[in-house]
Amino acid sequence: MSRIPLILIFALVLQTAVSAQQAPITSQYLTNGLVINPSYAGTRGALSANLSYRKQWAQIVGAPQFQNISLHSPINQKEKVALGISADYVTFGVTKDVGIYGYYAYSVRMSKGRLSMGLRAGVDLSNTDYNSLKFPDGTPPDPLLTGNEKYTMPNVGAGVYYYTDRFFAGLSVPSIFKYQSDEDDEFSLSRKYDMFTTYFTTGVLIRFTDGFKFKPSTLVRYSLSDPLEVDINANLIFADILWIGGSYRIAEEAAVALLDLQVTPQLKIGYSFDYQLGHLNKYTNGTHEVTLRYEFEFSVTATSPRYF
Repeated sequence: MSRIPLILIFALVLQTAVSAQQAPITSQYLTNGLVINPSYAGTRGALSANLSYRKQWAQIVGAPQFQNISLHSPINQKEKVALGISADYVTFGVTKDVGIYGYYAYSVRMSKGRLSMGLRAGVDLSNTDYNSLKFPDGTPPDPLLTGNEKYTMPNVGAGVYYYTDRFFAGLSVPSIFKYQSDEDDEFSLSRKYDMFTTYFTTGVLIRFTDGFKFKPSTLVRYSLSDPLEVDINANLIFADILWIGGSYRIAEEAAVALLDLQVTPQLKIGYSFDYQLGHLNKYTNGTHEVTLRYEFEFSVTATSPRYF
C-alpha cells in the first residue's frame, strides 16, 4: 500500500474516535432522498423501496463503501403522516458501521405544494478492529492502534422539505448527537455541537416540451468544523424515461456523471461515476454508485411522474 492511501485510511479510522456516524456522501441523493433528510419520508406518494451501493475511490484498499436499504410510505390517502425505516452498512479501513433508523414525517399543504416535517431515531453500531491494520514492512505497530473498539449509541435527526411539481427545497441535520471517546475508549455524548453537519438542497424543473425537461439542483453541506461543501447538479430528462446529468463536487474536486433509467412507471435504476480531479486522481479510477427504486403503487404513472 502506498504512503498516501495508508495515511488516508488512518485518517478515516481515527475519525471514529471523535464522532458518531455521519450521513455519507452520496451522488444519488435525488433518487434516495431519505439518506440525507428524514422529512423525505412519504413524499413519493407511494410505498417506496430503495437500494443503493456506493464504492468510493476504487483501487484504494480500505476506501469507504456504503450500502443502504430503505422503505417509506404515507400511511393514509391524505398523505399527511408517513413512516419509514432504513438500514445502512458502511465500511472504511478497519471500521464497520451499521445504522438502523425509523422515520416519522408529517406534511401539510402550503400554497402550490406540500411542507413535510420529519424526524428519525435509531442506533449506530460501530466496530473498529485495529489489529487488522497492515503496516509497511519494517514498521512496528503503534501501541495506540491495537485492540478492538466498539460502541452502540442512539442518535436522532430532523429535517423539513417543501416540494411542488416544479420545485423543491430541504433543510436537515441527519445526526444531531455526537459522541467522543476518552483515554479508556469509553464513549460519551460530546458537547462539540460545531461538528454536526447541516444539509441544504434545492432544485427546480424547467419544462421545454413534454418530452424534454431540465432539472438543475444543488446540495450544500455545512459544518462549523469543516470546509463548506457544495454540489452543483444538472439533469436532462428525455420522455420521462432517460435521465442524463452531471455534478461537480467543489470541496472534493470531483466531477460526477449521472445516468438514470425509468424502466417502468414503478421501477427506476440509477448509476453515477465520480471522477477525481484533485490529488487522489493518481491513486483511484473513480467512485461507482448504483441505486434501485421501486414504488408499489400503480397510480404512479408515466403521465404524472414525480420528479422530486
